[in-house]
Amino acid sequence: MINELAKDNLHGRLRQDRQALLWKLDGLSEYGFRRPLTATGTNLLSQVKHVASVEARYLGEAFDL
Repeated sequence: MINELAKDNLHGRLRQDRQALLWKLDGLSEYGFRRPLTATGTNLLSQVKHVASVEARYLGEAFDL
């Protein structure tokens, strides 16, 4: 089992990274989120969804949630 110091450190880092992501997205229009950025059609909204799903899966496995 992971100790409390490691949990606090990980949670703090995730909070910091989420704040940075939100800061970069702040002020974008709806089109800005959905505009394709690559030839495959990847956009910022799909990137945010990907980050959220990876966090949820990782934390669920790491902390047995």
